[in-house]
Amino acid sequence: MRITLPNGKWRKRLKIKALPPFAELHKVRAGNYKIFILILVGGVALIVWYLKSFYAERANREKKAEEHRIKHGGECILEWSGNLASGAPDAEFGKLVVEVPKKRGDGAARFYEKGLVLEKKRLPYSEIKDVLLVAATPGPKFTLKQAARDMGVLWIYPKKGATIGLREMNYQFDNAIMEKIKQGLGF
Repeated sequence: MRITLPNGKWRKRLKIKALPPFAELHKVRAGNYKIFILILVGGVALIVWYLKSFYAERANREKKAEEHRIKHGGECILEWSGNLASGAPDAEFGKLVVEVPKKRGDGAARFYEKGLVLEKKRLPYSEIKDVLLVAATPGPKFTLKQAARDMGVLWIYPKKGATIGLREMNYQFDNAIMEKIKQGLGF
């Protein structure tokens, strides 16, 4: 491959003197490839470490949930030590344990003894593979960015279907109640 340089006034305007010899380019590259390989290997090691710790924590939560099921004779039940919510029991899921009302309008997330009813979605606890809680940060939120950053969410991951998120933006979110729900499900 041959590179040609412009001649005459264009060469002067572009201030192109000459290309360095290819032997010198090779020397420059020879010193930098070691640093590049070191950064690449370090990045791969960091990713592997992160994924190992993530899957180890998930396995620990699954183990706790399985112990919770065995404790109740193989059934997935929401353990609750506080006061029960007042409301009619569900034919499929049993008595109403906790009700988290929406901030605006009618509707609520209803946690029954054996399942969750969220608007039109009905999810038995046996179909949940994981529950994660991102606790809300208390205090005033002056900007939209602060509100989004400090918003609490209870993530419910079903075995099949889309992830369900109970967000502080939509529901009357209380960190203590959400933590009790998560612990009561065995996660």
